[in-house]
Amino acid sequence: MTKEFTFEAIGTHFWIEIFDEISDEQLAATKARSELLCSTFNQNYSRFRPDSQVSILNRERKLENSTEECRILLQYGKELYLRSEGLFNPLVGHILEARGYDADYSFKAKDGADAQSLCNPLTDLMISKNEITLTCGSLDLGGYGKGYLIDRLAEDFLTHGIKHFLINGGGDMYGTSMRDDEAITIYLEHPTETSQYLMETTILNQGFAASSPFKRQWSHKERLYTHIIAESEVPRLATFVKANNALDADAFATVALLLPEEQLSKLASAENLALARFNPASNQFWQTSNFN
Repeated sequence: MTKEFTFEAIGTHFWIEIFDEISDEQLAATKARSELLCSTFNQNYSRFRPDSQVSILNRERKLENSTEECRILLQYGKELYLRSEGLFNPLVGHILEARGYDADYSFKAKDGADAQSLCNPLTDLMISKNEITLTCGSLDLGGYGKGYLIDRLAEDFLTHGIKHFLINGGGDMYGTSMRDDEAITIYLEHPTETSQYLMETTILNQGFAASSPFKRQWSHKERLYTHIIAESEVPRLATFVKANNALDADAFATVALLLPEEQLSKLASAENLALARFNPASNQFWQTSNFN
C-alpha cells in the first residue's frame, strides 16, 4: 500500500509517495527529516531571508566560513553557465528584485528595471574554502536549488532504507520505481490549461522538471515580466526534461526553453537528457527519441 505525506516548503508544495512497506512511525520520521532538510535549505540559501548565506553574500559582497554545501551549490552554478554557453546565469537576483520579484512579492517593477545588466559568474563570483566574493549582480538559486534539494531528500530516503518512492516538489521530481521495479508514470501538465495534461511519460531512477514563463508572470505598467531572465524575449513555450538527477533536470528545463529547436537534440545528447517542448499557441509537441 502506498504511503503519502505532503508539506509546504521553499515556497512550493511537496508531495511524497512511498511504495515500500513502512510503518506509520517510519513515515512520520521520514516526513520530519524531510521538513527539516527543506527548512534548513531555505534558511541557508533563500535570497528572501536576510540572514541566509546567499543574502549575506549579496549584501556584503563577501562570505567567510561558508558551508561546503554552499560552495558546491555556487560552483554548480558557475559550471552550468559554461555548460549552457551562458544561457543559464545564477547572478540574476538583482534583476528579479528590480522587476518586482522580491521578498515582499510586490511584483512592482522599479524605475530602471529593464536597464539592469547581466553579470558574468566566471569572473564576478569567486569561490574558495575560506572566502566567497561577489563583485557584480546578486545570486539567485531558484533555477536549480529545488532540484538540488529534491536530490538531497532522495539521498536521505535511500540512506534510511526507503528504495521505492516519488518526490514531487511543485512539479519537479525524482522517482526511483514502484515496488516491482516498474517505472513510475507521471503526467505532463498543459502550461495554460491546468485541467488538461499533454501526455503520460515514465521515470525510472530519474529526475524530472518542467519550465515555462506562464505560471510565474506578472504585469506592471503594461509590461509583462516572468521569473526567467534572458537577453532576448523568453519564448512562450513549455519544456519537460528527464535527467539522471533532479538537479540537472531543473536547470536544463530552463536552458531548453531558451534554445532554438535545432539545438535541442544536441543539448539532449551532450547532457544525457530526454527532452520535450510544447508550443501552446500552435499546439505543437516536440520530443527527443528517448522521451517516452
